Amino acid sequence: MRLIDRSDTSLAIALVASALVIFQRPLRLLLDAAHLIELRYDIDLLPGLCVLVGTFVFHEYTKRQHARAAATAASREAALAQARSTELERLVTFGRALGSALDTSAARQVFWRFMPGFAGDRAFWMLTRRHDGWDSPVYDATRLERWTVDALEATAVRALSGMAANSGREVDGIVIDGDFCVPLVVGEHAVGVLGVRNHPPMAESERSALGAAAALLAIAIRNAQLIAQTRESSVRDGLTGCFNRAYALEALKAEIQRARRTRRPLSVLMFDVDEFKAINDRHGHLAGDAVLAAIGARLASMLRATDVKCRYGGDEFIVILPDTVLSGAEHVASTLLDTLSTLRVSVGATVLSTTISIGVTMLQPGETEPSTVIGRADAALYRAKRSGRNQFATVELAAAG
Repeated sequence: MRLIDRSDTSLAIALVASALVIFQRPLRLLLDAAHLIELRYDIDLLPGLCVLVGTFVFHEYTKRQHARAAATAASREAALAQARSTELERLVTFGRALGSALDTSAARQVFWRFMPGFAGDRAFWMLTRRHDGWDSPVYDATRLERWTVDALEATAVRALSGMAANSGREVDGIVIDGDFCVPLVVGEHAVGVLGVRNHPPMAESERSALGAAAALLAIAIRNAQLIAQTRESSVRDGLTGCFNRAYALEALKAEIQRARRTRRPLSVLMFDVDEFKAINDRHGHLAGDAVLAAIGARLASMLRATDVKCRYGGDEFIVILPDTVLSGAEHVASTLLDTLSTLRVSVGATVLSTTISIGVTMLQPGETEPSTVIGRADAALYRAKRSGRNQFATVELAAAG
């Protein structure tokens, strides 16, 4: 602690003046003695003492300045070390949170929770890519009120274009329309763009920290996408694009539970291709595969997104219709009959047409097992076949459509 600082200059002057007054007689005696020594020995004692005192004072002043500069540098270095430690801790915490995010939705939530620590008091946003465009953006609409989704997507496209233009060079980010944009890239895959409003301008250390956070975020999003693709492949039938049998049973069980909980209707269709074995025998299994693939594509285009389309096995399909009463399911069955009867599949020089038979059923009160519902739909399907094919039937009504 300093006894006297810059604000006490007048006090210091007063102390010096008082000391001179108090010690003026001893000082005078000392100076007289020095003068006598100079006369006796013919030397310049006082000038030498003045030089010595001046040199000593200057030396001490220089040492003090150096010590002060060293202390300032040490303090600055300590502050930088503390900032780096805080930044590293923030990155580690961010990385751990992202490590538990196994889908893009969870990764977006982690981004929303942690990004204010990297952006400071600046507005920020993120767009992630999918195969056919962009996912909905993550941004604070109250702070980016002038931005539209189209404007954010245009900025993201420009950021990725800038990255492509700088291919082969290290690029941390690019400023576009006042936003510091960092492409989210893993290897050769661009999974999105992160943007932070560059006002006030970001310091180099802030850009570096944001770049590190963006790298962690990109890896997490890419991993989530790969997990989703792997899961999708595991539950999809590669030939028809419909869900497979295992997923059909899982989805039907979940829909039964939901229907019982919400007391909403649930219907199920089961159908197969009429004379499918004859198609394989006459035209080969590749022709049969082409027919099944065409049916899968037609189902995807004509049914609701909430309807679950599944290949149950061979040429058998199941369609789960949530929130659909029996009459509605019969209407869907009738539409399927009309649509698939017009389906034409070219196999070499041969054009194949086909029909289907459909069993229709609805979840009954008290039912909890998928096998019960599927068994009833299967029975209705074979009733339709016995009645002449190319039609639908229900177990409850025991009648063809």
